[in-house]
Amino acid sequence: MMQTSTTPVPNIFFDNYLKELKSAELKVFLVVIRQTLGWADKYGIHGRKEMDWISRSQLQQKTGNSNRAITSATDVLVKRNLIQVLDMKGNILDNPEKRQGKTKLFYRLSSKLFTSVDIGVEISPTNAKFAEDISKKVTALVQKMRITKETLQN
Repeated sequence: MMQTSTTPVPNIFFDNYLKELKSAELKVFLVVIRQTLGWADKYGIHGRKEMDWISRSQLQQKTGNSNRAITSATDVLVKRNLIQVLDMKGNILDNPEKRQGKTKLFYRLSSKLFTSVDIGVEISPTNAKFAEDISKKVTALVQKMRITKETLQN
């Protein structure tokens, strides 16, 4: 059961990345997690928000870091493929030059943070692809198990 007023953090972050991130990188990463997974969205991945517009001033206020530290931290997180930064048209801005001068930057967690061993599906950043993958896996599982309405009622 999901606790209310909590934000889920992918385990892979703790297992593989926590010890490698510097303070500013960790703070920016945690703000992105809070602004995405910290919000319910019935259309998002796992019922959580997929991405969010986060202004520079929000990042400064929430992290307590300077503009320079945030820029550097964002660059590291993008290079490590922990987050993605997009413009208003959905273009991925994978280097500082592409992000420079943009008025609205949208942040989301990288899809590599969401892998489900249980069902063997890597969750993509697009909901349609995720839904399609899940549907295929469930259909295959149902066919394999020969589940019918009668067996479900028993």
